[in-house]
Amino acid sequence: KVIGDTYLDTHWRNSSILLYEKEKLLEGYPVRYDIYLDELEIMSRNGIKVLKGDQVKSFVWADSITRIPVYFVNAKDYRNADNVPLRGFFQVLDDGSMPLLKKTTIDIKKADYNIQLNVGSQDDKILKKNKFYTLKNEQVVEIPGSRKKFLTLFNGNTDSIEQLIKNNNLTVSREEHLEIIFQHYNSQRNN
Repeated sequence: KVIGDTYLDTHWRNSSILLYEKEKLLEGYPVRYDIYLDELEIMSRNGIKVLKGDQVKSFVWADSITRIPVYFVNAKDYRNADNVPLRGFFQVLDDGSMPLLKKTTIDIKKADYNIQLNVGSQDDKILKKNKFYTLKNEQVVEIPGSRKKFLTLFNGNTDSIEQLIKNNNLTVSREEHLEIIFQHYNSQRNN
């Protein structure tokens, strides 16, 4: 048995979808994104339609509780250090001269049940992992987990960012703290 699902969010969210083909815009359809298959499922009057991820340039959906828009861009438009395009979608957490991007991936943890010892899990589990990225020199760079390496991302502004982290007791491993840091940095760059 498999425990878990491969959806970014199992709830259907009203959305706007921008397609690569002729920059066509689809609006007002509830969607959900299947990370594993890299597909958007669209609920239409005629049932559920599937749109392959590589056909979608970007999409935005509204959070059902806060009504705040959540933006996603196709990762195939970005390259890593080896100049390889990526698969799936980035959630844009902060936009600016140095954007903060989040990518959710799927890992399947196989059953590890041991009959003799009666320990472990009898079921495979689907685990979702978030990784954070930014853009440097037109390449996607994973956000380092250590504060020292993290600060090297901000070339001339390391002192300012380090002071922000210390003053607000921030950690570079938490999403909401990364958002504060990148919002601060990008707002300074825009002034």
